[in-house]
Amino acid sequence: MTNYFGTGIVEGLKGQHPRKVTDFSAFNDDYKRGYVLGYCHQLREQCGEKELAAWQAGLLTRQYHLDKNTMMEFFTEFGSDEYLHYFRQGYQECLNAAHSLVRSARLRG
Repeated sequence: MTNYFGTGIVEGLKGQHPRKVTDFSAFNDDYKRGYVLGYCHQLREQCGEKELAAWQAGLLTRQYHLDKNTMMEFFTEFGSDEYLHYFRQGYQECLNAAHSLVRSARLRG
């Protein structure tokens, strides 16, 4: 049995930049969840900003079409509402940007 979540974590830990959404077409949600957590962990270690890592996790969760509540569970284990706040902010920012693009396309089209 393949551990897709663990494989995703390892790949995320190696990532210098977040992967494009199209890069994940062949991967399942377990892999993507692991990738987001691994990438955001290495980001936190690299820059020392936990808030930025939580914000990036929210952003990537939305971009990669992952379940928001499932991903938020990882942050509740830290026992900090601050991390959840930044996670939600990143998720919402991505959502708002997507809606803005759709509205712009409708206005132009």
